[in-house]
Amino acid sequence: MMALRNMNGIENSQKDQALQDFINAPSNQNFGHEVVAMYLGCSPWTLARMRCEGSKLPYTKIGRRVAYKKCDVLEYEKSRTVTCTAQYS
Repeated sequence: MMALRNMNGIENSQKDQALQDFINAPSNQNFGHEVVAMYLGCSPWTLARMRCEGSKLPYTKIGRRVAYKKCDVLEYEKSRTVTCTAQYS
């Protein structure tokens, strides 16, 4: 079984700092699934499922480490933005 860490045991100030680090980072910087999941408002398990199902969120995998480029995360978020529920399918 895969062990995915999340940021549940981390203090709110550390979570806020991780989000600020993500927001202030250059667009080509890589981030782990914990920070990306927190930014997108989902769990690391959701990201793992998305990787298995072939979602449009690109990632890099070297060995057991999974990383996401900030620019890819922002582009994915932008692609999921809709103006009405009829657009979401």
